[in-house]
Amino acid sequence: MKALQRADQALGLAACALLQPAKLFREREAEYPPKRVLVIKFWGIGSLQLLTPAIATLRKRHPFAEITLLTLAGNAEFARGLNVFDRVITLEVARAGWLHVLTRVARLAGELRRTRYDVVYDFEFFTRFSALISTLSGAPKRHGFASPSVWRGGFHTDTVMFNRYWHVARNFRALAGGEDGRNLTGDEVKPRFFDEHEEARAVAALERHGIGDDDIFVVLNPNAGELSLERRWPAANFIELARRWIERERWPVVLIGSASERAYTQGICDRVASPRCVNLAGELSTGELVALFARSTIVVSNDSGPMHLAAAIGAPTLGLFGPETPVMYGPLGLRARALYRPPACSPCINVHENKVSSCIYGEPQCLVSISVDEVHASARALALGTDFEAGLAPQPERRPDGIDPRRE
Repeated sequence: MKALQRADQALGLAACALLQPAKLFREREAEYPPKRVLVIKFWGIGSLQLLTPAIATLRKRHPFAEITLLTLAGNAEFARGLNVFDRVITLEVARAGWLHVLTRVARLAGELRRTRYDVVYDFEFFTRFSALISTLSGAPKRHGFASPSVWRGGFHTDTVMFNRYWHVARNFRALAGGEDGRNLTGDEVKPRFFDEHEEARAVAALERHGIGDDDIFVVLNPNAGELSLERRWPAANFIELARRWIERERWPVVLIGSASERAYTQGICDRVASPRCVNLAGELSTGELVALFARSTIVVSNDSGPMHLAAAIGAPTLGLFGPETPVMYGPLGLRARALYRPPACSPCINVHENKVSSCIYGEPQCLVSISVDEVHASARALALGTDFEAGLAPQPERRPDGIDPRRE
């Protein structure tokens, strides 16, 4: 991932410069109303989850169009499970040399041009690669984010300024043409649903570790993806939190993560030193993971993709923030809350700089300052449904009609 970021910054800049003459060629006329719409979002299942309100906007804006998503191959299963796209096409870049990647990009460009998309919506923040793909598609109308500090070649025909004081989901909706002056609420995010087979496999995974079909259990996500490991609440804190659930509430704890995060997660589980601490990292598909969230009593997660999946499916979800701000990435769900105790230096991660941390400390003070006591109390109140009265976390925004969505 970081190698791709470096390539985008260096090679992407050169590629954008070399392709400037392409803007001089006459483009074909856009068909109206559009018949084929291409949506580009390569990175992040959490971002794909937060993209769903924008896709609903596109459905209203282009009611007769087929909407196709272009994403990385690793996101295909999750994207199809959202059931908001008519087609999902992918680009494989994992475990491939640069020559193979360039060959695949050339083939992709040819496929896109043959399909003759009328409109492209590039939902990547400031990557030059997605801007290049937008223009290589041959679509006469190309929408993308703009920023004074990042040059993307000027390949987008229509741009929207990215607002760092808005939630990312609202920025997505604005690019889709649906800005209406308000923030989104949890009921506007479409969850990744699961089928009966995925649910059965999730239940079987729990039963293998002695957690029954009707048992209360806690899900902890101590990971934050390889892009920004600085978003992880300290492992020692997760260890102490897991022990409290097990010893005080007598609730078993399930740790989750990807296959590449299994060793880190297992290290936490080993130090908890209890048979009631279970490590399912790397064992569940995205559908099975969502089914797990739907059955959980509480999910406590670092700022990450799984946090957004849990919030969207309606699980009581507590997100832990520090280097990134919940103003932009807070979990959107009817039973989701964020804990954020920022020092003066936070946030230090933003989309304008590819989410590269600029932390001046060896350990992010913004996360260290969030205590185990506070997380346990807030999560317990959320699990028991008493957080509204206790005032332990922000209330969700009311809809324009005055209805509090969590009471519906």
